[in-house]
Amino acid sequence: MTNIKQWFFKHITPIKLYGGAFLYFVVLVLLAVVPQTRVPYDNVALDLGFAEVAWYAVFILSGLLIAVFWSVDEFKKKGLSVDFLYDALLWTVPIAIVGARVYYVIFDPNKNYQSLTDIINITRGGLSIHGAVIAATLFVLFYTKKKGVNFWLIADIVAVGFLIGQIVGRWGNFMNQEAYGPVIESQFIFNILPAFIKDQMFIAGNYHHPTFLYEGLWNLVGLVILINIRRKKLLKVGDLFALYLMWYGLGRGAIIEPLRTGGAEFDALRVFGLPVNIYLSLILFLGGGLLLMFLKNKKLPELPYYAEVGQHD
Repeated sequence: MTNIKQWFFKHITPIKLYGGAFLYFVVLVLLAVVPQTRVPYDNVALDLGFAEVAWYAVFILSGLLIAVFWSVDEFKKKGLSVDFLYDALLWTVPIAIVGARVYYVIFDPNKNYQSLTDIINITRGGLSIHGAVIAATLFVLFYTKKKGVNFWLIADIVAVGFLIGQIVGRWGNFMNQEAYGPVIESQFIFNILPAFIKDQMFIAGNYHHPTFLYEGLWNLVGLVILINIRRKKLLKVGDLFALYLMWYGLGRGAIIEPLRTGGAEFDALRVFGLPVNIYLSLILFLGGGLLLMFLKNKKLPELPYYAEVGQHD
């Protein structure tokens, strides 16, 4: 019993971080689907009378909250000011949302916008993670330089936050019946998918692959890898960010995006018959590879190992 208590108190912080995030996520999904009596599920989480709060927004904001929760702990371990994190978030979050919407609007081939209200309306989706990543990265680069903080260290922490936000946020696409793939033909895949996911992916008379789920699982694997290797003396500061770009770019560009056949993000501008998201995802992958192998480690060899920065386990 004593050994169990010692183990528990030694690992109390990881238990709160991982267990708390998982429990919150599970409860959120249950609240979204269990009370509903019909499929497809209603995407309205709360009707205020004068406005509606969509589950899409709830999942996006929940992903952000979990990412911030994890980032606060990492900031403390690295000896960084938590106030800096909060101040940066006040700017980064709205800028990322604007970037996500601007990217979506620019590459939306339909361009069915009658007014400025249509352009800024995100209540039914219409946000691109590519735009959010680009806008947030550029702003963090500017903000860290202005405040005299190491950009590469902040980028490493933000990279983990991106993965968390993407994993949780994709369930907003689920509630919108977005980000789906072709008709499921494999009986094995059909059998292992939970019934509530299959029912929501029943579109136009067929069950479709839940590519939102596949992307979330891909990002979950990436998250597990990053949070484990960042505690070991393997990577220099900035390498985690580069690995994130490679992992997400590869999964999105080579696996997930080619599998999609419908949904809001699928309706994007095409170049030579392929969605522009594939090209940008591959650019992220190649950019991360160049960053990891050449640009940063050859130009900035004095950067320390990530595991050696600040207080660490």
